[in-house]
Amino acid sequence: MATRTAGEGTTGETVALGFGTSVAMWSVGYLCRIPPAVVPSWLLAAALLGCLLAGGVLAGRLTGRRWRAGMAVGLFSSVVNLLILGSLLGGPHPNQIVPSALWWLPGSVVLGAALGAAGGAAAGTIRGRAPDWTEVLAIVASAATLLQLLVGGIVTGAAAGLAVVDWPNSFGYNMFLYPLSRMTGGVYFEHAHRLFGTLVGLTTLVLAIHLLRVEERSWVKRLGLVALGVVIVQGILGGLRVTGTFTFSTSHAAMEPSMTLAIAHGVLGPTFFGLMVALAVFLSPTWKGDGAPAPARGAGSERILGVVVTAAVLLQLVLGGIQRHLERGLLVHITFAAVVLALAALYGARLWGLYQERPLLGRLGRLLAVVALVQVVLGVVALFAQQATVAGAPPTTWAVLLTTAHQAGGSVLLGCAVMAALWPRRLLVQAV
Repeated sequence: MATRTAGEGTTGETVALGFGTSVAMWSVGYLCRIPPAVVPSWLLAAALLGCLLAGGVLAGRLTGRRWRAGMAVGLFSSVVNLLILGSLLGGPHPNQIVPSALWWLPGSVVLGAALGAAGGAAAGTIRGRAPDWTEVLAIVASAATLLQLLVGGIVTGAAAGLAVVDWPNSFGYNMFLYPLSRMTGGVYFEHAHRLFGTLVGLTTLVLAIHLLRVEERSWVKRLGLVALGVVIVQGILGGLRVTGTFTFSTSHAAMEPSMTLAIAHGVLGPTFFGLMVALAVFLSPTWKGDGAPAPARGAGSERILGVVVTAAVLLQLVLGGIQRHLERGLLVHITFAAVVLALAALYGARLWGLYQERPLLGRLGRLLAVVALVQVVLGVVALFAQQATVAGAPPTTWAVLLTTAHQAGGSVLLGCAVMAALWPRRLLVQAV
């Protein structure tokens, strides 16, 4: 039987697995509806229901409470999914709800709970200690953030950043009631980006509240509140990038789109992802464990190098944002990419080669170097794809996918740099 980690009760496991199930469902739904490849509705429904069933199976296996845990996870996930269910319940006029909503809303929650319970009942149990559910929740929040960055990258790559003219509404509709039937082309990309933003914001809010309840370290609690503040600012920046001011107008003439805010929004997103990765590191059992750091002559150098690499990646993200939005500074961006690659390779090689007694540092070193190299390759391929696009023509699907992969790769590289900067501080101490 799995044993529960201290101080978490059943709330942590339900919230972590519930959000994890929702993130999986939203990912599947987004990919299946993305233009122009739209999956048949029956197949999409089957995939989404399968995610709920799988969430219940995981809950049953990892907690040992079987159908009860599965039902709680299915219920929680279904409530979170109400954020997106409204797109199926909106009427032909702004903020109108179809009568069938009276059945859809409770029916979806009951169905989710039933599927989760079925999955939990069918699952076998595992022996040993259950995961640290606070860490799992932080990892889920990080995954949701990375997914949002991918969705946002497609918005920029497809030049759909202003496809929806107003904010926080969408063409006069409440954002959560904008009909799915109207989400076509660039509107789909931009509106989905807004919906995923609400998922990230809600996950961060719940994580911050959960940390206030169960976390003993006051500085980690404060870091959770900082993350909540950053995600709120990020949402406001994203909206003001479209309107330029706080307004409920739906007129193009009333809007003053800001390219400066677009760049700030594009850079703060990866920065927030790095913050979420840091939280996940601080919440890991290894970081919180009693193990003493190992004396090392190069511990001080690793701390400095970790900060330098992280700062370099952040600066490169700023340069990339300027290039994507203003189409300026390409040569500087390319040149500095070589600097980032050299620094990542140097730091990665040190972590890999000097600390054999700390396997985690070796894995991080290899990961940092490989991700940096892949990111440079993606940048070169994305540049060629952009150069091959006919001037004045809409970007090709391949160009959008490659530039999005390159943009998301920058966020992944930042996450790796953050981990590589933090773990030596926990695992190493300067030898006397």
